[in-house]
Amino acid sequence: MCCALGALLIALITAWRTRFRALLGWWPRARLAVTFVATAITLIAGSALAAQHFSHYVARAQVNERGILAEILAQPICSGGGRKQKARDDVPGPSLHI
Repeated sequence: MCCALGALLIALITAWRTRFRALLGWWPRARLAVTFVATAITLIAGSALAAQHFSHYVARAQVNERGILAEILAQPICSGGGRKQKARDDVPGPSLHI
C-alpha cells in the first residue's frame, strides 16, 4: 500500500510540474495558490497516514510483546504482494524495546 501511494505521489508531482507549469505559467499567483493547497493537503494526509501506521505498530507490538522499534523492523514496508513469507515473529531472540 505504501509503495502504491508513493508511486501515485510521484506521478501527481510529475503531472503537476509538466501540465501546470505550461497552463499557469502566465499567472504566478494561481500557481502559488495551487502549490500551497497541494502542500497543505499532502502534509495533512501524510500526518493522518503516519498516525494510522503508528497506532498499527503499537497494537502489533503489544500483541507480540515487544517494543515498537522491534515491530517496525520485523515487518518490511513492502512485502512483495501476495506471496507468503516467513514472518520474523517466529524467530527467537532478544527484542528491541524503546
